[in-house]
Amino acid sequence: MRRILKSGPLLLAACLLALAEDPSWKSKPMRQWDQEDAKQVLTDSPWAKSVTPQWVRDLSPDERRDSGDLEADQGKGVGLEGLVGIFDPAKAAEAVARAHAKPDPGTVLVRWESARPVRAAEQRLPDLEAPALEGDNFYAIVVYNIATPKRWHIESELNGIAFLKRGHKKDIKPSRVAIYRKAGDLATVVYLFPRSVEITKRDGSLVFQAQIGRLVVTRIFNTYEMQMNDQLEL
Repeated sequence: MRRILKSGPLLLAACLLALAEDPSWKSKPMRQWDQEDAKQVLTDSPWAKSVTPQWVRDLSPDERRDSGDLEADQGKGVGLEGLVGIFDPAKAAEAVARAHAKPDPGTVLVRWESARPVRAAEQRLPDLEAPALEGDNFYAIVVYNIATPKRWHIESELNGIAFLKRGHKKDIKPSRVAIYRKAGDLATVVYLFPRSVEITKRDGSLVFQAQIGRLVVTRIFNTYEMQMNDQLEL
């Protein structure tokens, strides 16, 4: 009995801590969200997360030629140290590693833009970078501020190398991709997936993956978390 009494305060403290860690928007109707609630939903919530893109491997000369971009990932060259490395294997290995080194891709925001909580948050805290969505025929997933190649038909190219994976079900392919250019090489990329393909609470994990240039963006959404009042919000 004494052992139970001692554990009581610990359990209470753990429960209070769990409640304290829940974001404030979870306990409110959407119409009562303030700007801080909206900010959380738009930047760090089941619908929105920042992720680190991953570089894909370097292309071979034949692959660069087939892609139509002969300059894509051909490396910086090994330089003088690489030539010296002919007689010093250690220096040669270092030179090759530097030639194929990639810059830090940083992080990008991936947001399930068509979800009702996201749209409600944008009304409370207008996001000037958020793209306008037309109609309700698509699930819209947006990748913000990512370096995007400037080529003819780049939208079709990106459309063909993106998908939503739902466990053992058939992958969902985007109906189309829209690109909103910004300064420099950065762009906001919108992926529109058909709502005619049903997604349910029981699907659990939804893996969104897209390749943009030589960067691969992967974001895992969870249908159990993407609910308001027991309703899946996509």
